[in-house]
Amino acid sequence: MAESFLEQDIRQSPQSTTLDYKRVLYRALQFWYLIVLSIVVAVSIAFLYNRYSVPVFEINASIIIRETQEPSEGKFLYNNPIVSPYRNYYNEIYIIRSIPLIERVIDSLNFGVLFYRQGKVLTIDAYHHVPVEAKVIAGAENGSHAFDLTIINESQFILSVDNQVTYQFGDTITIDNLKFIIVRKNGRKLETYYNDPFLLTIHSTLAVSRSYASRLEAKWAEQGASVVNLRILGQNQQRELDFMRELISAYQYYDLEKKNQTATRAIRFIDHQLSSIRDSLRFFEIQLEKFKDKNVVTDLGTEALRVFQKLEQLETQKTAILINENYYKYLRDYLSKSTNHDQVILPTSVGIQDPVLTNLVASMVELQLEVKLYGDVDRMRNPFIADKQSRLSAIKRDILESLASLEATDKIKSDQLNKQISDAEKQLAYLPAAERQLVTIQRNYTLLENLYVFLMQRKSEAEISKESNVTDIQVVNDPQVSGPISPKKVQNYTIAFAGGLILPFALFILFEIMNTRVQSKEDIEKITHMPFIGGVGHNTTEGNLIVYEKPKSAVAESFRALRSNIGYFTGYQDKKIILITSSISGEGKTFTSVNLATVLSLSGKKTVIIGADMRKPRLYTDFKLENNIGLSNYLAGIANLKEIVQPTPIENLYLLSSGPVPPNPSELLMRPKLADLFGGLLKEYDYVIIDSPPINLIADAFELAKYAHHTLYVVRQNYTPKEALRMVADYYGDGRLRNISVVLNDIFKSGLGYGYGYGYGYGYSYNYYGYGYHSKVQDNYYED
Repeated sequence: MAESFLEQDIRQSPQSTTLDYKRVLYRALQFWYLIVLSIVVAVSIAFLYNRYSVPVFEINASIIIRETQEPSEGKFLYNNPIVSPYRNYYNEIYIIRSIPLIERVIDSLNFGVLFYRQGKVLTIDAYHHVPVEAKVIAGAENGSHAFDLTIINESQFILSVDNQVTYQFGDTITIDNLKFIIVRKNGRKLETYYNDPFLLTIHSTLAVSRSYASRLEAKWAEQGASVVNLRILGQNQQRELDFMRELISAYQYYDLEKKNQTATRAIRFIDHQLSSIRDSLRFFEIQLEKFKDKNVVTDLGTEALRVFQKLEQLETQKTAILINENYYKYLRDYLSKSTNHDQVILPTSVGIQDPVLTNLVASMVELQLEVKLYGDVDRMRNPFIADKQSRLSAIKRDILESLASLEATDKIKSDQLNKQISDAEKQLAYLPAAERQLVTIQRNYTLLENLYVFLMQRKSEAEISKESNVTDIQVVNDPQVSGPISPKKVQNYTIAFAGGLILPFALFILFEIMNTRVQSKEDIEKITHMPFIGGVGHNTTEGNLIVYEKPKSAVAESFRALRSNIGYFTGYQDKKIILITSSISGEGKTFTSVNLATVLSLSGKKTVIIGADMRKPRLYTDFKLENNIGLSNYLAGIANLKEIVQPTPIENLYLLSSGPVPPNPSELLMRPKLADLFGGLLKEYDYVIIDSPPINLIADAFELAKYAHHTLYVVRQNYTPKEALRMVADYYGDGRLRNISVVLNDIFKSGLGYGYGYGYGYGYSYNYYGYGYHSKVQDNYYED
C-alpha cells in the first residue's frame, strides 16, 4: 500500500549512544531517598573514622650547622679537614638519620619499652600516663615481646603471656631469653590504676631505631643553606617531642665528640712519647750534675761552644725526622692491625705538615665515620656503604704509597745529617778531654730537653683546643607540635559528603550506559526515524480489556489518544486495516490490539480483530470465546468468512480467532485466500485490527503487512532490547516495512521521571514456541 501523506521518506537508523543527562537527573529525583541514604551512610563512616582513629601529630624543628672556625688559642688543628670550614653538609642529613645515632636516642629514652592503655575500641600509647616502668636487663635484641599487665595493688601486678603470673614490683622476670624488671615510678600512686588493662611491649633497640629512621625527615631549608628542617609523625605528641629534643642533643654531642677525638688521640700519642723521653732526660740531667761536681770545667770554651751549637742544630733536625719516622711506623701498624680507621691520629697533631698525607688521612677518617653512621647490621648489603668501603680501600693504598715516598725522602735527609754530625764529632777530638766529655753530655741533655719542650707545647695546644671546642649544631626552632594532621575531620566530612552524593549519580550514569532496554520516547528517536504515534500507560489490572472494563482510567484515555493519532497518520480513510506487531513476545501487542479494537468499536466503528498468531492462539481467551474454527480453517479452504467471525460481548466488536494450530502457518498466509479475506472484511467492517506474531522472530508479519494501511510497532518500556528496535528500524530503512509508527507501551509514570514495571507477556520460540500443541483437525485440511 502507498505511504500516507505524513510518512517520512527516511531510510536510515541513527545509532546515537549519547548519554541522556536529563534522564539521569530524572532518575536521581525519582530515587532521591537513595541519594540521601548514600550521603548519610558516607558521613556516618566519616564520623566513625574521625571518632575512632588515633590522631597523628606532626613535630617540626630546625637546626643550623655552623661553619667551624679555626681556634685562636693555637695552631694544633690548623688545616685539619675534619673540622675545617669545608664540611660535607650533604652527609649531615644521613648522619642525622643514621641508625647508630638514633640508637643512642632510643637507649637514652628507653623507647624499646612501650606501654599501651587498652580500651574497648582503641589501644592507645600510655607514654607518661602509666605509673610503672620496665627496665630490660638482657635479651631485648631477640625480637619483640608483648605482655598483658594488670596492677592489682600497691606492691603486686599480674603479667600474662600464656598464663597469668603475679609478681612483686622489682622482681626479676625471665621469659624465654628476655630478662627485665618492672618498678614503680617515684611519687606515683597506683590506686587509680587498679585492674586497668595495660599492654607492655618490649622491642630491640635496632628495630625501634629503624622505625624512627623511616619516619624521620631531614631536609635542607633551601638550596645552599645550612639550615636543616626536621620532621616526624607520630601518634603520641609527647613521645615524639622527647625524641626530637633528644635527637638534637645526641647530634650535638656527636659533633662535639667527633671534634674532641682528634685532640684526645693526639694527647694520648704525645703522652706515650713523653713517657719514653722523660726517663732519658732525667738520666742525662744526673750525668751533667755529676760531671760538674767532679770537674773544675763547668762551661764550654769558645771552640767547644761552637762545635756544641753546630751539633745541637743538626741533632734538632734529626729529632724532627725521628718524630716523623715514629709517626710513619705508628700509621703503618695502625692500618695493618686496626679495622676501625676513625681513631687514627692526624699528621698535623705531631707537627707533620705534609698536605698530601694529611688530606688522605682526614678523608679516611671521614669515610670511616660515614660507614659507621650510615650502616647497621645490614650495611654490607647497602650499595652506598659498599661504595664507601671501596673508596676506603683505595685511600689506604694511597696512604701507604705516600708513606713510602715520605720515608724515602726522610732517609735521604737523615743520611745527610748523619754525615754532617760525623764531621762535627771529628772536631771534638781536638778538644781537651774534659770539654769533650761535657759537650757529649750537654749535647744529649739539650737534645732531649728540646724534644720534651716541643712535645709539651703540642700537648698544651691539643688540650687548649679540646677545651675550647663547641658544637657547630645550634637550634633555630625548638621542637614544636604542629597539631594533629590526621584524621583531617573537616576534609573527611567533605569527602564523605561528596562521595555520598557522587556515588548514586555514578550508579545512575552507569545504569544508563549499560542499560540495553528502551526506556523512553527519546530512546526511540535516537535509534530510529520511525514516527512515534503515542504511548500507553501501565496496566494495574489483571485483565486485558481495560478500555471496556475501566473506560475512565488513564490507560483507556491513552488508547483514545492513540485512536485519534491513527486517524491523523492514515489520512482519515473510511476503511482501514491496522497491523499490530512487536519485536519479541511480552511487549504487549495483543494487549494493544484488544484495547485499540475496543476503543474503535466504542466510537461506533464496526471493528473486527484478527488473531493472526496461528502458532500460539490466545486472543480468544480475552473475550471468553471458542477457538474451534478460525483463520487457519479459512486459509485452508475448509470454512467460509461467516463461519469464522464471532461476535464479542462488546458492541460493534467481532473476533476472527486464529483457529486450530496448523503445521504450516507461514505457507497458509502466502495463499491468495488471504487477500480474499481482507477484501471480504473491508466490505463488512470499518476497521480490521490484526494481532500478528512478533516480527523479529518469524516472517508472518511481513506477509500481513502487505495488506495493512498502517502498522503499529509496539515497544515496551524497559523491556524491549534496543538491538531489537534497531532491527525493525533496518526493515523500515530498507523498505520492507512501510507506513509504520511506534507505540511505547507500559509507561510507568512516577514523580518527574519514568519508572518501570509491567508483568504482561508470554514466551515465544521458533519451534511453535515450545508448546507442542497438535491440532485435532486433520493435517491435510491445511495443505494446498
